[in-house]
Amino acid sequence: MRKIIGVFFILITLSGCSQKKKNISEQKEKTQKEAILKEPKVDKRVELLSIVFRLAGCHEYSQNLFPEYVESIENHFEKFKNHDLITYVKDELREDGIGFSAVMSMAIHITEPPNIKPIITPFSNTSLEEPWREDSAIKFLKLLNIFYTDADCETFFNSNKELYKTASNRFKNVYQNLDLEWYQNFYGAKPKGEFRIINGLGNGGASYGPHIMYPNGNEVVYAIMGTWSVDSLGMPNYEMKEYFPTILHEFNHSFINHLVEKYRSQLQESGTIIFNKVKDEMNKQAYGNWKTMYDEALVRATVIKYMKDHNYDRRSIEKELDEQLNSSFLWTDALVKELERYDNNRDSYPTLEHFMTELVIFFNNTASEIDLLKKISVATKEKTIRE
Repeated sequence: MRKIIGVFFILITLSGCSQKKKNISEQKEKTQKEAILKEPKVDKRVELLSIVFRLAGCHEYSQNLFPEYVESIENHFEKFKNHDLITYVKDELREDGIGFSAVMSMAIHITEPPNIKPIITPFSNTSLEEPWREDSAIKFLKLLNIFYTDADCETFFNSNKELYKTASNRFKNVYQNLDLEWYQNFYGAKPKGEFRIINGLGNGGASYGPHIMYPNGNEVVYAIMGTWSVDSLGMPNYEMKEYFPTILHEFNHSFINHLVEKYRSQLQESGTIIFNKVKDEMNKQAYGNWKTMYDEALVRATVIKYMKDHNYDRRSIEKELDEQLNSSFLWTDALVKELERYDNNRDSYPTLEHFMTELVIFFNNTASEIDLLKKISVATKEKTIRE
């Protein structure tokens, strides 16, 4: 009996040690993940600018997919629709073409209210998106500070604190399913800089991936996630199948963007040729230059590679590919095959950066075939319509 009791206590002790090691391991993994990928949160800067451009009547910031929050905005800010700031946005900034991602780019290049100012000066030396100009940016921030006080924005944000907390807590289900180990294994390197997830409650169905580049070379890439679904109580409801593909997409930017920039001179010729052939389609998606198009092209192809490596069903993968082809990334299928070739030859290409010269060749070939790809795309669409 004493032997049995002794064995029993040994097993309990071993079990306790094993559980302790498991807890330490899980905590270590969580800490490592959070060092790379901060937990999601609502950002006052993002909310403030989405509200301002909503008040100015900008259609991309005027969706009503989160009715309870939109009603809260309208109740508080309706009487400020004729404020000097809103007039400036309508009469000048919109005329300059500022909207969509340029708005969110400004949001991450400024300090949090109430003392709003540029994080980096002068604006001309920052990663702030075009078509912002330094003079228009400076005037906008001056009026924005006045608006923040006049419209008592602090009261609005304080009254929605619990909502912001609830939304970000609900989004953790999406955030926690991101396989960070795959990213580092696939790219063969850690992300360039930081990656931050922002829950944009006033952005409707639109999500954005702006970045800020600091003078010391550090970069912070953002995934500003829209909120386009609510539950029966009217609260944000972040379903994995709806939101995970977007966060999966955006995190790739922190590995891709700097590589395209590094190989800018080698990619520019092919990028210019291809972009000019699909310019209208790209502009409709707010991609205004070949560099942004190439960032997106590589990110979208890498998403499909992630899906394949994580055994997504064939139908989901084909749907994702069709979506890219319909968005005029006509070379996506071939680009995915190039990424698979890279991944199958890691002895020769330990990191994606080592494979960039091959991708330069790929895009040169794509540029020479872009007219044919467009013809095939048109014929495919016409056939689909007939059927």
